[in-house]
Amino acid sequence: MMEQVEPASDIEDCMREFMAKHEHYKAAKDSIYNAIAARLKDDGLNYHVVQHRVKDPDSLRAKLARTGHDGSPKYRNGLDDIVDMIGLRVITYLEGDVERAMEALTGWFTVLERVDKRAEQKQKGTFGYSGQHIVFQIDESNPAPGCSEHHGQRFEVQFRTILQHAWAEFEHDVRYKGANHDRPEVNRAFTLASGLIELADREFSNIDAAVKAQTVDENPAARASDEVLTGEGLQELLDQFIPGNPRSRTEQYAWLVELLEANGVASLSAAAELLASVDWESIADRISYKFRPGHVRIVDDYLLDQWGQDYVERTQDVGNDVRRREKLEHRLRKLRE
Repeated sequence: MMEQVEPASDIEDCMREFMAKHEHYKAAKDSIYNAIAARLKDDGLNYHVVQHRVKDPDSLRAKLARTGHDGSPKYRNGLDDIVDMIGLRVITYLEGDVERAMEALTGWFTVLERVDKRAEQKQKGTFGYSGQHIVFQIDESNPAPGCSEHHGQRFEVQFRTILQHAWAEFEHDVRYKGANHDRPEVNRAFTLASGLIELADREFSNIDAAVKAQTVDENPAARASDEVLTGEGLQELLDQFIPGNPRSRTEQYAWLVELLEANGVASLSAAAELLASVDWESIADRISYKFRPGHVRIVDDYLLDQWGQDYVERTQDVGNDVRRREKLEHRLRKLRE
């Protein structure tokens, strides 16, 4: 049976244990961050930033000191009860990208707990913080790449849009650092702001869909001519050819330009000709994506299918992923099954 934590002296014991393990937590945090960033990139998903941290000692001390309604310690088992000793945030531009990022990571880590803050707000009929929180654990038998030394480690990932993040950060500063934070007019203003942010997130998604639809109508492939191959031009083409797939991060389209050029595709018109009649559903079926991948990922898989092992040889060193060859060969086997 785990020893229960009592206030004061036992909290100090927990703090000494935390400091003794601090370097371990830092190393695990970096490994988890690298694995998550690599997975989001591999899937061609669009996001603003991934933040990562080990819990601040002052924050941990305050958390350990919390008590329940009966005055007993809330975290009776000390550090064993703290699931966010390592915390990360995946911040996206669109709500749809939040869902895709969550789906991507649930395939790599064991899910211990999931909290949908927006669903909680809707159930209460109120407005407020609307992020998604998932407590993960590194699988002991099949850890994510780069995480094998930290199997069993728990960590929390918060998924938010950039607007939800701005609201939450400001609200946190006022609630926990400001004065008079319980005044009715302050609470009402935060409620109003959270409702407006939910509306803005919805409109951002509508704008994204409208822009994609307009791009299809304008037929950028017909305008490609012999224009220079650029990331921006590729994004327009892919908005037309695969509008049902989400956009990737802006810098990934520049990487896709390098992949195409490594295979002799050097103009926008050549790219348009190559990509205009692809059977994207066939690619998706053979790879068996768990969700719709971003533009760049599915094109990378199509090019791999198109040129096979030659593509592996020509692009294994494009970018900074030291495991790219291994990943390509794994995906090629799936495409050839």
